[in-house]
Amino acid sequence: MATPEHSARFRFFSLLGAAWARVEGWWVGVRALFRRRRRRLQAEARIVGAEVLQLGAQLWDKVDDLPFVPASFRLTPIRTQFYGHGAFMGASPALLADAKWKRILAFLMPDVFEQIRAALEAGADPTKIIPMLENNPVVAAFGVARGAESVGDDESPLHLSGIEWDLFVDRDLFPAWEAARGDAAALDALMERVLDTSLIAHATPADTIQEAMGICQYQDVRKTPKTGLGGVEVDSWLDLFARALTLGKADDLGDAIGAMANDPRSPSDEECMRNTFAPPWPVRRAVAVHREVTGKPSLSVIIEIKSLRSTPEFLRDLVRALNERGVHVVAVGAFLREEIEGVSSASQIVDGVSYPGPREIQFFHYAGDLQAACDAGRVAHGQSVMFNGASLLDTVKSSSGRPVYSSRIRVTAELDEYRRRFGLHVGFYVQEGDCDHAAASLLSDLCEANPETFELGFAWGGLRDQAHLDASEVARLGYGGQKVLEMLGQARQWRLAGKR
Repeated sequence: MATPEHSARFRFFSLLGAAWARVEGWWVGVRALFRRRRRRLQAEARIVGAEVLQLGAQLWDKVDDLPFVPASFRLTPIRTQFYGHGAFMGASPALLADAKWKRILAFLMPDVFEQIRAALEAGADPTKIIPMLENNPVVAAFGVARGAESVGDDESPLHLSGIEWDLFVDRDLFPAWEAARGDAAALDALMERVLDTSLIAHATPADTIQEAMGICQYQDVRKTPKTGLGGVEVDSWLDLFARALTLGKADDLGDAIGAMANDPRSPSDEECMRNTFAPPWPVRRAVAVHREVTGKPSLSVIIEIKSLRSTPEFLRDLVRALNERGVHVVAVGAFLREEIEGVSSASQIVDGVSYPGPREIQFFHYAGDLQAACDAGRVAHGQSVMFNGASLLDTVKSSSGRPVYSSRIRVTAELDEYRRRFGLHVGFYVQEGDCDHAAASLLSDLCEANPETFELGFAWGGLRDQAHLDASEVARLGYGGQKVLEMLGQARQWRLAGKR
């Protein structure tokens, strides 16, 4: 006969068993849900490949009928285009007007193409489209390929020195990097993780501000659509870049796409991974493709680290890790000198070839910010510097109400005095989505007329001899969002002698 104690124990274990069965059932259900989700994502990835494999006249018609006919204006060919700002984002209208290259974009990055198409159908003009394609690997490949086709004897040795990368690093890896610095093997493994997870992306103004406040935005940037100033991981960026170059030189684009469409895509629904290839081509293959297209011995990049906790020591390790994978770092840039100071001291060896350490570029918003920093002793002698070239232009309203632009000749003359006094290496950039052809042409001519003053030239983000924004009743000198900084007192114009 069962005792009350035995009955209580039986009831306890019965309840426990029932509870465990419910937990086990819940867990089985969760695992089944995840398996279904994984199968769905994998199926979607296969569908993307299958759709592309079956690209026929109807789908190509959708690409070819893109409602976009951009204006195109000739510039004085820029003799020293140090790099294509924003990875040639200013060349976006030219790409979308090119039948072959817009098909390449649609195939390699269908999510990006559909978002561009939707924006155009909603009435977007080049001022809106250009920022949507900042840091885009296919646009970068287009700019590089066109640059290789237009090589001439008149270019300076610094012309198209490298491809600009805005780089976001997972800041959660910085403590691990600090811990690994005394162990070569551990450091190599850690830098592999850094490169595998870093993003080439500009990030939204909100993310940039929060990052500057010390709030890590890496995960937010991963979730940001590529056309919304998000981006892709380094290896996937190089993969898409190399694939675009490969398709760009193909004699039969349809056959080349058909062969490449068999390559699997990533099943991830994370924005930075959507429609990327898995696995990506090895970095060495991307380097080889770039060499074949350009004739240059190395794939060279110019890096601006967006992550706040970056240090010169970390940058040196990053440069070394890229060198080991066949990538040469021409320069590193930052608005804060202390983030890059000393990086140039370490020489580079890429595939057995020795290169000097990366050039350290100190960025400024306006020419006046450079002037103030020099006056305050915050610029080292011999420093390389770049600022927004819009601050070298002036504008007045004409009788018709349209703006008329002119170069600030006295500002350029005084800037040259500073250059000689401080031994500066000077260049400038603009925000291409806010720079019309008249402003771009003036800046191109200014650079051509003053090659000693502007040794680093004009880092124009378009093709070296083209602009795509028409003149309007609104002055578009190239300030972009940096004009707001002037209104907030965070950027200043040049103060002429006698007016300080």
